[in-house]
Amino acid sequence: MSRFLNLKILPILLLCFCFGFLFFFDPSNPALSRDTLVFTLFVWVVCFVIAKKKKLNRIHPFFLLACLFLIGISTINGINRAPVVYFPQKLNLKLLYVAAFSFSIFLFLKNVSPIFLFIHTVAFASSPPLFSSIKSIPVLIFVLASFLYLLPKRFRFQKFHGLLILFFLSVLTSSILSYKSQAGFLQLSLLLSGIGIFFLISSYPNRGIKKGLLLILSFDLLLNTVNLFSAVHTVWPFSIWEPPLFLTYVGFPVSAIAVISAFTAIVVLYTAFQFPIYSILLLPGGILAIYLTFLNHSRASMLAFFAAGACLLVFRLGKKTSIWKMIALAVLGFVFIGSGIFFLSGKESITQYLNPETLWIRFSLWSFHFQSVVRNSPVFGLGPEADSLLAHLPNIQPGTIGYEDFYLFLHSFRSYPQAHNLYVETFTSFGIVGSVLFLSIASYLVYLSLMMIRSKGVENSNLGIFLSSVLIFIAFHEFFDFNIGEQHFLVPIALSLSLLQIRFGFKTRVIQTEKPLFQSSFYSFLLILSVFCFQLIWEQRLRNVILASLQNEIELDNFLIYKEKNISENRKKVSYPIDEVARNEKWIRSEETLVLASLILRRKKEYEDLAISLLSRCIRQNPYSSACRREKAEVLRRTDPNSDIKKELEDAKKTDPFHIIITE
Repeated sequence: MSRFLNLKILPILLLCFCFGFLFFFDPSNPALSRDTLVFTLFVWVVCFVIAKKKKLNRIHPFFLLACLFLIGISTINGINRAPVVYFPQKLNLKLLYVAAFSFSIFLFLKNVSPIFLFIHTVAFASSPPLFSSIKSIPVLIFVLASFLYLLPKRFRFQKFHGLLILFFLSVLTSSILSYKSQAGFLQLSLLLSGIGIFFLISSYPNRGIKKGLLLILSFDLLLNTVNLFSAVHTVWPFSIWEPPLFLTYVGFPVSAIAVISAFTAIVVLYTAFQFPIYSILLLPGGILAIYLTFLNHSRASMLAFFAAGACLLVFRLGKKTSIWKMIALAVLGFVFIGSGIFFLSGKESITQYLNPETLWIRFSLWSFHFQSVVRNSPVFGLGPEADSLLAHLPNIQPGTIGYEDFYLFLHSFRSYPQAHNLYVETFTSFGIVGSVLFLSIASYLVYLSLMMIRSKGVENSNLGIFLSSVLIFIAFHEFFDFNIGEQHFLVPIALSLSLLQIRFGFKTRVIQTEKPLFQSSFYSFLLILSVFCFQLIWEQRLRNVILASLQNEIELDNFLIYKEKNISENRKKVSYPIDEVARNEKWIRSEETLVLASLILRRKKEYEDLAISLLSRCIRQNPYSSACRREKAEVLRRTDPNSDIKKELEDAKKTDPFHIIITE
């Protein structure tokens, strides 16, 4: 086949058609989606003509188109996510889109290696304000479609790669065995995206991409920081040293803003000191990022930042000093951390955080998670959505440690309590097998970073220090919080850790990526995964269509309990997607979408039986779902007031030990 169209480009070409399909069938903002599609195609044609005249052939035009499409899809998701009343955020996101779009064109016309355009695209698409409503599915299919195109002809498969594959298979097993497999597959797609990014970038020579990756990642992280900081006018004016609690960025959780801001500061400040020519732009950006962390009053993020900063300082200054000086530097580093926390947190905040009662609540919740997993599924865990499943396991005893705290959290916040600890979450979700593999991966990463620090090359040694600080940042932050399960944090982490020199580890063998056996195996895997991705995306589209038609009529809480609103008589007539949902009911698998589909279908009498059938399917696929049982009992009662619904209600009570569903 020709160089322009071959087997490596075919997945990218199909990806472009899929992304165009997503633009056309976006139910939340069809006008903006189609305008973005037309604009992207126009700019792409212009770039294609320029590249042909100047003979720029390093980046394939279809790969550029796929990158521009993903940037557009991510931006539209962010705009759709913003409340209607908050116009400035939507304007900021459009400016963010223009900056990222322009930078992509710059990289294409600069004729750089396509891996740099790949890094920019996935880094931007994972920005917190653009957090996708369909999780990381677009990022996943982009990474997989780009795999053969970007992968070198000779790929060194290390034992560490095999360890990552084993961990992925254990998570896949936990997801399949979980009673919330659909939600588990969504989380699994994020993990596969991170592994794919690591495989791709780590296969390139380190010197060739180190500078470009750090600069491009810093650029995208700073774009995100500027955009987040632009919302500070909502709490202005305030004292710079005593700011109010900047709780949220238009609905985005405070912990997510804080952790990505603190991580941005680490990456940007290291890049500034490594490449002083860019420090005039990077240093102010790093200071702005850490102040944004301070603005959110996140103790976990501040502690992680100071710990990572102390690591950078100790290793950097201690490279040519004795062991005693290293110990002294370490002591000074911890004093620096303690002083920073005391200065930035305030005495009242520290007293509250170290309050024995507060600590006991946290430890009791951790204990509750451990005991629940050991009793129900110790080997492979409860699956990626374990937090919501814990509240519905029927054999939970009131005397269990943490039961009362779990009960109070459920009823006080009307939300499922998380462990807020990476290690507890890993054991809860993936059991003993997943935890052992996870700790093995963490130990291997520490080993590789230490080997890089001990290497004779200055560049490798400095990079090893940076990666050690990244690992310390993750270890400290994720002990007190849990954000690595979201794409806004996992993808930048995967990009950073891709700089590890895996050659310091144990080698296995070289894989020829152009051999027919490898390509046919990859295409088979890609085909199977494409079916799952289509099901996930199409179901999420149906969910968005239903919610868009019911947004002024119901309020849906975290427990899938909806409350009807007072409908105005002057409200415009709404067209419900009843027939469309009925035609596509075979694609619906998740608990939430099955409940919503049954709600919309019962508005037509001819679909009442189908609505009951969907709820029965929900109970079969989610046997611990008290919400589905409650809904089925309600539908049966409305359909036939004389029907006996005692069995459904009794079964619902058995799967609702904390009385959060049936009491409504």
